[in-house]
Amino acid sequence: MKTILLGLALGSALLAQIKPEFEVASIRTVKDDGNHNSDSNRSFLNIHNLSLRRLVANAYGVDISEVVGGPSWVDGDGFDIRAKIPEDAVEQRRTLVPLMLQSLLADRFHLVISRQRREVSGYALVVGKKGIRMSAAKAGQDGSHMSSHNTHLVAGNVTMEGFAKNLTRDRDVGRLVIDKTGLAGKFDFELDWKREALDGKPEASNDDRPSIFTALQEQLGLRLEAAKIPIEAIVIESAEKPGGN
Repeated sequence: MKTILLGLALGSALLAQIKPEFEVASIRTVKDDGNHNSDSNRSFLNIHNLSLRRLVANAYGVDISEVVGGPSWVDGDGFDIRAKIPEDAVEQRRTLVPLMLQSLLADRFHLVISRQRREVSGYALVVGKKGIRMSAAKAGQDGSHMSSHNTHLVAGNVTMEGFAKNLTRDRDVGRLVIDKTGLAGKFDFELDWKREALDGKPEASNDDRPSIFTALQEQLGLRLEAAKIPIEAIVIESAEKPGGN
């Protein structure tokens, strides 16, 4: 196992030589208001109410299901971060901002991680017994899109690999999803399902739409099968809550 030491094992001066850093950053713990977001412009990275696990996932460009371990508060506490992007990093900010976030987590959270090969419980997206109920993408489309509102998903020019990644991020699926459909090409489709409450019960008793698992079968001809998925997990070995700014 190759361990990547951050923060505690590396002094801040040495870390600065390895990864770029924000000019200045403020961090504060916040109460969960139901909103969780991250965005950046030419000057600042703005993060609202993200857990440490989500921050690590964003910094290392992986899905949250691939980040394991950590202290008891790794999912429960949310953090607001406002960080200034150096002027000489603006043009390459898409590449450099994640590296700067890695440096920030090491410096302010004293984050120590390792990478390990593991198997996690997830789902394989497969074709149902009766075949697919989706249309091949219309010719001439530029790029792909998936947008959802109130659990109504509209997808255009989408690969099954891309759809599997989208399902991974959906709260009602809650696990890593990999594409095992064997379907090449791109598809146009819509999907409607009922949001599940955190205790597994429907949020609205008068919502007669099916669960996302049933909707996939009935509307798209796809199924989610339980599967063990090999990943290179990021293991949070240790971390501390950040002190004052």
